Parts: sequence; C-alpha cells; structure tokens
Amino acid sequence: MSSVGLFNRRVRGFRVVEVAGVGILLSLVTSVYLAKTFAGRERQEIGRIEQQIIEEASRKRLLEAEVAHLEQPRRIEQLAMMMQLKPIAPDHEITEDALIDVARRRDLPRGPVTAAPVAPEDLVADEPQPVPDDVPPAPEALR
Repeated sequence: MSSVGLFNRRVRGFRVVEVAGVGILLSLVTSVYLAKTFAGRERQEIGRIEQQIIEEASRKRLLEAEVAHLEQPRRIEQLAMMMQLKPIAPDHEITEDALIDVARRRDLPRGPVTAAPVAPEDLVADEPQPVPDDVPPAPEALR
C-alpha cells in the first residue's frame, strides 16, 4: 500500500488521516490542559511561600526592634539601679582559659539533690515586671 493510498483509505466513513489528526489534537489539548493545571498549582504554592516570606520578614523586623529596645544602655542602667546591682570588681573577673580550672575546683554536691516543693502562688505566669522606662505616663485629668 502506498502513502497516497493510506491518505485516501476510509474507516467507517472517515479517512485514516482525519482520525489520526483528531487523536493527536485530543492528546495535545489534554497535555496543555494538564500542564496549565500543574502550573496553576505551582503558582499558588509560590504565592503561599512568598506570603510566608513576607510574614517572616515582618516578624524578623519586629524581633529586631524588640532586641534594640531591650539592649538600650539607658534601660539596662535603670534596671541595674532598680535591682541595686554594682559593677563587677576586678578581682571577680576571669579569662576564658581559666574557666575550666574554676569549674574543676568547684565542689559539687555528693548526695542526691531534692527540689523544694513549689507553692501554687509561685506558678504564676513568668511575666516581666515593668521598669520605669516601660510604664506609660499617668493620664492627665480630662479638661
């Protein structure tokens, strides 16, 4: 059978070339549809991840601002004054290399260590106490 005969051959009233063309067309349409569906899902996933990145960046900026506030020398000085802390005496300072010797010389307890019972009022949430810098000013009387 020659190639011209293949193009003219009919199966149930349709030429073989037309049937093959419709089959190829349907497979192309299906593959394009599946590719677009997959790309849409990937696009949604990328959008979700980008939103998470934006939220994490915002949280990072917030934490950096909080650290900057907590590390303010004026605030730390006020806290030290409130707790009546004094500077470290020079004879209490030690180098990093000498820390191992200090740890070896320290006498550790020999017997089992038992913890003292904890009262329920001591289990209150560990909430930081306000410092003079953190306390808002008293509201003025309404005029």
